[in-house]
Amino acid sequence: MALSFWGTHAHAGRPLAVDDANVNDKGAGHVEVWVARDSDKINTWNLAPAFAPIEGVEIGVSYAKARKTGTSEQAIQAKWRITPSQENGCNVASTLGTVHEKNVGSSPFLVGIMTCNSALGAMHVNLTRHQPKGEKNYSSWGVALERSVGSVTPHIEVFGDQGSKPTLQVGVKTEIVEGLQLDATAGRDRQNNANVFSLGFKYSF
Repeated sequence: MALSFWGTHAHAGRPLAVDDANVNDKGAGHVEVWVARDSDKINTWNLAPAFAPIEGVEIGVSYAKARKTGTSEQAIQAKWRITPSQENGCNVASTLGTVHEKNVGSSPFLVGIMTCNSALGAMHVNLTRHQPKGEKNYSSWGVALERSVGSVTPHIEVFGDQGSKPTLQVGVKTEIVEGLQLDATAGRDRQNNANVFSLGFKYSF
């Protein structure tokens, strides 16, 4: 079973599944906690802290555990912002990481990320190459659009694996107090014809 942070993409900033080409400022970090229900109606709890030890580089780890089955996975990744972020324009980043599952082994992945900002909002594009343990390599992709509307930022995104039907998802985030974000998503997994959703928060420091 693939848990919620592992599948089509590397772990992204909540509540997006599609990652953006930005990282924390040097010396800053965040912790994200969320629960996600997948197409098999299994709830998975996720914990994902990240920290930027140097300018332009962010190190993150993730832990996910499925409540019903007890299956768990751990991941570690390094994200490099290759070009500076642009208020009006595009920048690129890349993430290299690996996911480890007990009795299965480690599965590396590499993500290419582009973010384009304009007056209409932000667009994020991902292309990921996966090398699962003992299985054939495959690619995945994702596109997301988000725009701030007052104190909330809604988004819409579509993502999928090579050769499969994509998932369409919408979500929203808002800062309830300084440094604390509340977020949620809801979507449709077209490959399995099932609804998916998540609820979580992010603390920045």
